[in-house]
Amino acid sequence: MDARLKRILLTSLLAGLAFAGHACGGSQAAPPATATAGSSLAPAASPSTTGSATAPAGSGASAATKLGTSAGVATTAKAPDFEPLPGAKAQFGTLGKAVYRIEVPDHWNGELVLWAHGYRGPGTEVNTENPPNGLRKTLVEEGYAWAASSYSENGYTPGIGADDTLALKRLFEQKVGKPKRTYIAGSSMGGNVVALSLEYFPTEYDGALAMCGALGGEEEIDYLVSWNRLAEYLSGAKIAYGPGTTTVQATASLGQVMAPLGDPAAPTDKGRQFLSLIRMLTGGPRPFFIEGVKQQWVVNFAFVLIDPEGTSLPGRAATNEATQYAIEPGLGLTAEQVNGGVVRQKADPQARNATLHPDAVPTTGQISVPLLTLHNTGDLFVPVSQEQSYRRKADAAGKGDLLVQRLIRDGGHCKFSDQELTTAWNDLRAWVADKKKPKGDDLLGDLSDAGRQFTNPLRPNDPGTK
Repeated sequence: MDARLKRILLTSLLAGLAFAGHACGGSQAAPPATATAGSSLAPAASPSTTGSATAPAGSGASAATKLGTSAGVATTAKAPDFEPLPGAKAQFGTLGKAVYRIEVPDHWNGELVLWAHGYRGPGTEVNTENPPNGLRKTLVEEGYAWAASSYSENGYTPGIGADDTLALKRLFEQKVGKPKRTYIAGSSMGGNVVALSLEYFPTEYDGALAMCGALGGEEEIDYLVSWNRLAEYLSGAKIAYGPGTTTVQATASLGQVMAPLGDPAAPTDKGRQFLSLIRMLTGGPRPFFIEGVKQQWVVNFAFVLIDPEGTSLPGRAATNEATQYAIEPGLGLTAEQVNGGVVRQKADPQARNATLHPDAVPTTGQISVPLLTLHNTGDLFVPVSQEQSYRRKADAAGKGDLLVQRLIRDGGHCKFSDQELTTAWNDLRAWVADKKKPKGDDLLGDLSDAGRQFTNPLRPNDPGTK
């Protein structure tokens, strides 16, 4: 690859990562796992420990339980001040290394919603955000207070997010009053925060809403490893990573891996094989799959650039040892060939250890309060397979009745209309307050035409391509 092409690839990949780090706020969340997932391609000599975190819900876990592991990075904070909506008052400030926002309606109904934001990228400035605009407006109009933490560190840090969100709940109780009910809501990596919070702090929350959530926990990073290892196998090239690897070296190697595949709009034969394998890996044929791949193509490859030497906790914990690839017929390749040929990456057992690092293992599905989720059919950063996995885990744990899942027909990550968000919120509220369990979608069945029940409005070019 010549120097000019290397520069072009580096620029485009870093632009994709910049999008990933900044699209988390407001009404649209961002890719959760890109930054720290880079180290997941680092080699590990020891066997992996792939079990989920054990026994959070009902196990006696409390506010004293710390789920996150600090990377020890010095941070600064962006001023958290903001303007309240009419009929509400704003509070903001610093809590430890994090900053926070609180908005309390003048006619507060005594209930609180804690908002958990998504992935923020590798920067050292922490900052907080409001819930999505339509949801925020609905909350204030209905009399609900909300609060949001920046978290004390950036990166893929769901455990720190859960810890800091709970700390903010305690601060709210001191500054405003003890809520009659407390909900937790989050998007993207914030969905991982939600799952951890419900599983480890079962008495703290009365209900939860997860949007485009990385509900599988470390399974999200495993997925990105599976994506890149598959691309290596099909292309015959290798991604540069490990001690001494520079961003420029990793970028050049990514070019060698990506080039034989073409791109989603014009795939080569190998690219068509790759797209089929990814389709099956992420939930099967469904509306807007190709549109979603186009949006996440660069970022899903580029996550290795953030940590090319392979040192981060979620990266060291990641593995594709258990990934079973499948492919549709007629593409000149069998699943047996792929599964026998893909490099199987081992996790560092000290990283993927539920006792040492509760947020660097898969979640358990051990929930004790209602959880309603929204997910886009064409989300290829946090794919529908995350929801499918969580459904199986919740059912196996005997908690399936507490999980309602909904699909929204759209291509991309966290693409929800105000109507979809507010309907989900109001249905969750009625479920918690009035015991009226809402309807959901069956995500374990045929998804080829899924999402019609809750998509509002239908998107242009619906149903998109599968």
